[in-house]
Amino acid sequence: MTKIKTLIVDDHQVVLDGIQSMLEQDTDILVDKVTIDAESALEYLKSKAVDVAIVDVNLPGIDGLELCKKITKKYPNTKVLALTTFNEASIISGMMKNGASGYLLKNTSSTVLIEAVKTVFNGNQYLAKEVQEKLISSTLGQQSSSYIPKLTRREKEVLKLITEEFTTNEMAEKLFISKATIETHRLHLLSKLDVRNTAGLVRVAIQKGLI
Repeated sequence: MTKIKTLIVDDHQVVLDGIQSMLEQDTDILVDKVTIDAESALEYLKSKAVDVAIVDVNLPGIDGLELCKKITKKYPNTKVLALTTFNEASIISGMMKNGASGYLLKNTSSTVLIEAVKTVFNGNQYLAKEVQEKLISSTLGQQSSSYIPKLTRREKEVLKLITEEFTTNEMAEKLFISKATIETHRLHLLSKLDVRNTAGLVRVAIQKGLI
């Protein structure tokens, strides 16, 4: 059998090492490339084809949602499997809408990860049990497209500063949190409001009366 060639994208080296070690337990899977950001992954894919890209959601620069969209559009034969700490319905839905074939949480076992890689490689969808439960719960609670997402206090603060054109550095200083935390909140906001960029974020926030 031809080995399943995989690409792993995560901005933490220890996580990359851990995922690679888990996958290498199976002789049918080959870890072809590991990279810490989306830009490097896209550059690699220009010249090398992989079967499955395992992607974290929270990445520096181009985030996992946008990376997923770019991969599935430019390289339709490459299946995207999300592997992240985020178990929020809005982010799960965003990844699936952008073409992901599967979604796992980082507390998964090597057995489940290997099963997921093989499942999406064979053209099927794989959602972790916790992810399925989150989506079902969200669907039951969301009645229409007029649904207004629930934002945390910190997300509201970040949203307000975004509309006031604060930079990431300025927001971090004002709220006494790290730039990485600001970017995480921004990612949550983009996903919850189902938009792609800051302009869309402001527009939808105004429409829904969030600011």
